[in-house]
Amino acid sequence: MFQSDNNPRKRRAGLFLAHIGLYPKFSAFVATYTFCIEKLFELVSEGNETADIVGVPLLFLMRHTLELGYKSSLVYLCERNSTIFDPKKKNGEGHSLEQLHKRLGLEYSQALKKGILPGFDQWFDDSYAITEKGMRFFDKLDEGSTKLRFPNTNESPTFDRNNPVNLLDAKNVFDDAMTLFTTMADVIAEDESRHG
Repeated sequence: MFQSDNNPRKRRAGLFLAHIGLYPKFSAFVATYTFCIEKLFELVSEGNETADIVGVPLLFLMRHTLELGYKSSLVYLCERNSTIFDPKKKNGEGHSLEQLHKRLGLEYSQALKKGILPGFDQWFDDSYAITEKGMRFFDKLDEGSTKLRFPNTNESPTFDRNNPVNLLDAKNVFDDAMTLFTTMADVIAEDESRHG
């Protein structure tokens, strides 16, 4: 049996131990997925890999991270609004970016009426509109979060091979869309430290 050498530099075994349960918060998931997105995109932008090789996992990670951004913000807002939101269940809007976007707008409006996150409203409105553009881009690309999970088949084609996706455009749209969630994460962290 052939065995590949995945440790050619003979690094100590402890370097490969991943403490998966160490960071259970949505914000940590968003941050680590975003880190991996940056690394994959860097491979293409620096000419070390082709867009064709990196495209599917990169786009999947972008779309999934956007979904996690919505769910992270919704977990916080729904908790503060005393509304029910389970990010893993259907009432958590499943994988629909459009439904998550609508729910985020509703929950934020309720929070604003309750005086939660005061002074954030104009910035939220502007960022929410920018995030909607990203949501639409990734929703059009993979509406139910299934196209990027499985390969094209002749019986069930998911992508037109003659209609490529520009990864630079996708990255720019992703970065703009995520600004809302990264800022909300900062505001949420500040609010949670004030309220314990």
